[in-house]
Amino acid sequence: MIDVRRAALAVTTGLALGAGCRALADERRPVTAGGQVTPPVEQIALTDLIGGWRWMHRADEEGTSRIEDERWRFRPDPDHPATLLGTYLRSVEVRSLDRVPFQCNQRPLYVQRARYDVTATVDPSSGTFVVHETAYATEPSPCDHGFRHLGDYRAHPIGNRLTLDWDGGSQTLWQIDDAIAPLPGSPWSTDAPPDGSWRWDATSIDPDGNVRDESEWWQITARTPTRFDATYRRRVSVHSRDGSPITCASAPSWQFDDVYALEGQKEEDHWRMFERAVDPGDHPCLRATPRRSFDEATGEVLGGYFVLEWRGKRHQVLYRPDAT
Repeated sequence: MIDVRRAALAVTTGLALGAGCRALADERRPVTAGGQVTPPVEQIALTDLIGGWRWMHRADEEGTSRIEDERWRFRPDPDHPATLLGTYLRSVEVRSLDRVPFQCNQRPLYVQRARYDVTATVDPSSGTFVVHETAYATEPSPCDHGFRHLGDYRAHPIGNRLTLDWDGGSQTLWQIDDAIAPLPGSPWSTDAPPDGSWRWDATSIDPDGNVRDESEWWQITARTPTRFDATYRRRVSVHSRDGSPITCASAPSWQFDDVYALEGQKEEDHWRMFERAVDPGDHPCLRATPRRSFDEATGEVLGGYFVLEWRGKRHQVLYRPDAT
């Protein structure tokens, strides 16, 4: 049965969904050899899908935790009354359970996000919904190659649940609302400048077996659309793993701070940066390997990351302090 409230909603919005669904119902009625029309087992209204839906799933595997989150929304297609337009935003958060950083972003956590455009129609042969992915966009990230396969689903609404079936799997969405609302766009920028604050952290073992913790705090200020000024403060702390004294420091730990000033300029699809000044830290453990020249790097903004390649093939991934 068509829900009376939803049918009334379709009429008041001028979409004539009821007439469209009746036409589709007539088309899908199977005809027997004797010319008799067999009524469909169930009458389905497209209005049952209108609104917002959500699905979440968590799993732990191979030393990581994985949280998947999908937020769907459908609304009528003003040009095709028998079709719904929709989108869903899919995010996957992957976290290192042992806190060992991932190589792609040099952090123990990364998130992949993608937005899919979909349509929903009624299959005349079976009377069920068909959800078809038509396009997608991915958030730029050093942890995402950006490629996705498009797929199709069979949708089965039951009350406030919507089950999606595909070859090899299924999932059940829960309804959040039944409002006719605008479809959301991608919640990220595809061409963000590097202005603002950035940070970098790393932990390693030095050649003497000591633990080396490094942190950098960056601030980038645009001078023009194609040039910027940057400064960053770098702090390095070194400590022995067993608490024994480090020879050059005569103590089990030592640290120093550097401050750097750089200039950056846009070159095609990346940025080139040059160090212009440095206030190096001073410590007896540094005097055996003094810094001899200014460095330079190329950089690319990928979502919430600024990926740098320094001379000597040193790879560094900065992240926004207020982002994942």
